[in-house]
Amino acid sequence: MVKKYLVQVKYSKLNKPTLFATDIDDLKVGDQVLINTDRGEEIGMVASEPSNIESFTSKIDVSNIIGRPTSTEIHIYNDNLKRAKDALKIAQEESDQLKLGMSFLDAEYVLDASKLTLIYTADGRVDFRELLKILTGRLHTRIEFHQIGARDKAKATGGIGPCGRELCCLSFLKNFDGISINRAKNQQLALNNAKLSGSCGKLMCCLLFEDDTYTREAKDYPAIGSTVKKDKTTYKVLGFNIVSKTVKCEGPEGIVFIKLSDLKK
Repeated sequence: MVKKYLVQVKYSKLNKPTLFATDIDDLKVGDQVLINTDRGEEIGMVASEPSNIESFTSKIDVSNIIGRPTSTEIHIYNDNLKRAKDALKIAQEESDQLKLGMSFLDAEYVLDASKLTLIYTADGRVDFRELLKILTGRLHTRIEFHQIGARDKAKATGGIGPCGRELCCLSFLKNFDGISINRAKNQQLALNNAKLSGSCGKLMCCLLFEDDTYTREAKDYPAIGSTVKKDKTTYKVLGFNIVSKTVKCEGPEGIVFIKLSDLKK
């Protein structure tokens, strides 16, 4: 039977909300639903209002929402959350004993507890075969290890950025590709690693999503190394600041900052 609606469901700290099909038309953001994922049956949280599936012009291959969870399933889900905390502590203790250098961030059981996913960070690849044997014996379930990077760690744990707002990777940014030092150079920023690094220790995400704006605005400014005139005086362009709309110049009186509107090429 063809489902009528599509909704986004969040069911793991690792993944962004995923589209699922349903016939339930009164789902609200925050509602719990029973879904079938590649890990097994799980309870997820609705992250968007239902959209009519006919409004999507391209064909979308999605899984179906099984339905609303029963009170018993919700009880099992909440119990699994408590069990996951204990599993997380055990995994970290055993890893430390083996000196594997793993830092565990989260643990997630599927609804019937037949599988446990352990999320961790590490500096490199880890041989966790011995740890897997130990944890399987102690936790009595199938275990899957999932290594994530520094940016994904920040996204999973959350926090406040140096700007005072919620981390971009947590609130809206989904793509981390292309965040390089060249973005900082393009934006005329001082190449200071401490100031350019975010909570994750990597280059700040804003270097990526602000770059297009800087590239567009830079077209209105004279090229670095070129000469400009103000009040019949010739200056050499050393740089510019798009936010303050000023140009850093060198002239007879030394280094000066001139408003873009006051310059003539």
